[in-house]
Amino acid sequence: MNNTKDTYNNKDKNRDKNPESSKNRKHDISNMEQEKRLDREYQKKIIERKKKFLEDLKTEDGVFDSRTLLSLYGLLSGKHIEEFVGTINSGKESIVFSAVNKKRYLAVKVYRVSTCDFKTMWKYIQGDPRFHLRKSSTRQIIHAWVEKEFRNLKRANNYVNSPKALLRRENILLMELICDDNGVPSPRLKDAPSDIDYKSIFKIIREDLKTLYNDAEIVHGDLSEYNILIKENMPYYIDFSQGVVIQHPLSKSLLIRDVKNICSFFKRKGISWDYDRLYKYITGENLNPIDEELSKNY
Repeated sequence: MNNTKDTYNNKDKNRDKNPESSKNRKHDISNMEQEKRLDREYQKKIIERKKKFLEDLKTEDGVFDSRTLLSLYGLLSGKHIEEFVGTINSGKESIVFSAVNKKRYLAVKVYRVSTCDFKTMWKYIQGDPRFHLRKSSTRQIIHAWVEKEFRNLKRANNYVNSPKALLRRENILLMELICDDNGVPSPRLKDAPSDIDYKSIFKIIREDLKTLYNDAEIVHGDLSEYNILIKENMPYYIDFSQGVVIQHPLSKSLLIRDVKNICSFFKRKGISWDYDRLYKYITGENLNPIDEELSKNY
């Protein structure tokens, strides 16, 4: 037994005397300490560089409550975002920022908790078989709204050009930014270059709407020249917050509104398609006058 103990002691002594082994251990410790230091510096850098930006937003817009600010800080500290670049669009109910992460351009959509139209949101959530929500909390409603948009985008991503949905957190949605190589957001269909081939774009949109309805089983719900971007002569669909699955009782009424908007825009560009014809092309059914009447209320 003593011989065994002496053997182990000798091994430990030999290992301690081995300069290469000692050097490796010191190198490993040094690397760990350096990684910890770099991580601390990274966290400090995030807070220092972003704190003023977020505080300015809070002051100027008056829309970011402390909970939203914490969620935005969470995107930064969680390394989902490296840097906020600027504001893309600011509306009554939401504001969209451009951001960067690992040389990838992103869009951060933040719903304004204080000014959202919760009654309208509830109309779209109610009747959606994916959600079973009691109308008791405005924050619950807005969380469900963001979750709905996230799920709608996920469905759309599998079938048509649309921003890749990446993450949702309370009243915040993180997604791919549709832009050029320099991060400049792609223009809306409304603002597309004058040399665009509208006939070709209309044909693509017509097929995409049919695909969304029959394969993705979803209706955009708020489609117009304002919610279609043009990138490399292809349409990209954004703002799926009002989208509903085709099982929703309002799906056909919302589709009627969509096709009316699309046909109205392209008619001004010299392409004439009646909206009831487009509706039938998409659904395979004749338009129901009751659904059309309901569409006027949304």
